[in-house]
Amino acid sequence: MQVGIIGFGRFGRLAGRIIQSKFPDVRLLVFARKKQPGKSDGFQFTTLDEVCASDVIIPCVPISAFEEVIKSISGKSKPGALLIDVCSVKVYPVAVMTKYLPANVEILATHPNFGPDSAKRGLKGSKIILHNVRVSTSRYERIKQSCEDIGLEVLEMTPEVHDRLMAYSMAYTHLVGRVGERMNLRNTPIDTRGFAQLMKIQDYVVNDTFTLFQDMHKFNPYAKEMRRKFRQALAQIEAGLGDE
Repeated sequence: MQVGIIGFGRFGRLAGRIIQSKFPDVRLLVFARKKQPGKSDGFQFTTLDEVCASDVIIPCVPISAFEEVIKSISGKSKPGALLIDVCSVKVYPVAVMTKYLPANVEILATHPNFGPDSAKRGLKGSKIILHNVRVSTSRYERIKQSCEDIGLEVLEMTPEVHDRLMAYSMAYTHLVGRVGERMNLRNTPIDTRGFAQLMKIQDYVVNDTFTLFQDMHKFNPYAKEMRRKFRQALAQIEAGLGDE
C-alpha cells in the first residue's frame, strides 16, 4: 500500500512518523512545497502528482488552505483511492471534500485528538474521532481496527456533534491559553497548583501555530457562540464583583 501525505508541518511530520513506526510495510511519500524530491529527514519527498497516485491520501495542511488543496487534487487521485482529512473541525472539510472529490474517491473524516506534544508520551489511550463520509464497510472496519491496534480509542460521531463539542473542549481551551499569553502570564515562585496547571495549558496551547488557533475558531460554526457565552459570563462575574 502507498500512502501520500500532503504538507509537512508539525502534524504532517507526526503523521509520517506514526505511519513509519506502526505500519512499516507501507510505502510513504510526502509532498511539501518547500521540499525538493528526494530523501530528507527520513522521509521520501516527491511531487504532488505522485502523492496523489497513492492508495491513501492524507492532507495535513492548515484548515484555511484545505479547500485550495482539495480543489488542486480533485482530478489527480485514482479511482478507489481513499482521502482522509485530519482537520480539528469537521463540518467544513466534509463539505469541501464532498463538493470537489469525484464519486469514485472514498472519503473518511477524522480528527486525531492528539498532537506532537501529547504524542511524545505515546498513543495509547489517545482518542481519534471518525466519521464515515463514503467508505466501503469493509475498508472502514479495517481502519477502525488499525487505529485500535496501535492503542487509539475510536469515537464515532457526526461532524455537527464533533464541532459543537470541540467549540468548548478545544477552541475554549486554546482561547483561555491565548488570553493568558496576551496577558504575559508567567510562572511565579509562589504558584498554586491550580495556577501551575493553567500555565501548563498555556504552554501547550501557544506551542501550536496562531494560524491553527484562528482556523479552529473561524471554521468551527459553533465557536462564535462559545465566545459570546464567554464574554457574557465574564461580564456577569465582573458585575458580581461590583465592577462597572
